[in-house]
Amino acid sequence: MNSTTISKAVVYVVAFIAGTMSYGHQVELGQHWDFGSLLGVLPYAYIVPLTVDALAFIGMMIRNSDEVTDSSRRAALVPLVLAGGMSVAANVAMARNVAQVVVGVWTVASYLIAEYFAAKLKRRATPVEVVEKATVKVTDTEKEARKRAGYHGKSKAEKAAWTKSYRERVARRAEAVAPVSPGYGPVDAPSVREVAAAAR
Repeated sequence: MNSTTISKAVVYVVAFIAGTMSYGHQVELGQHWDFGSLLGVLPYAYIVPLTVDALAFIGMMIRNSDEVTDSSRRAALVPLVLAGGMSVAANVAMARNVAQVVVGVWTVASYLIAEYFAAKLKRRATPVEVVEKATVKVTDTEKEARKRAGYHGKSKAEKAAWTKSYRERVARRAEAVAPVSPGYGPVDAPSVREVAAAAR
């Protein structure tokens, strides 16, 4: 396991601890102030805290994802801070002494701090071999042809198409006028009779 995986696992554990504590305190807060219920069945004291934890979970997932942009990762700090603020408020509101206040604040703060540094870890990128393209020298003849064709007034795509077409034509002309090497075949040797006759 690499450092990134370990740090993310630690963040999830700390988030679970902070989430369960803040959820319990938010439920107690909702029951104390009688938030009511949904259709008289589901008490809002149990439902409303889920919105806070869900917001924190979404922000955490975005911050620790390898598939999002840096701007999205920075924007995910907003729901994290909002959810963290709500959690701290609930923890402090339901605290009965100074120790509970400190623990309630520290639990949420430790999660935010751990998440912040875990998101800073970058997985080491695999080096990619860069293959340089061979540069083709532009001849004086091609430069003159470009001027006649209004090359500089064309778009990038038009320039590429024109260059490809021009160089293909030049290559075809070069092949057409290139000298053809004679073939080498078997040589007919004179017969013995012809040699004897030539020697007389």
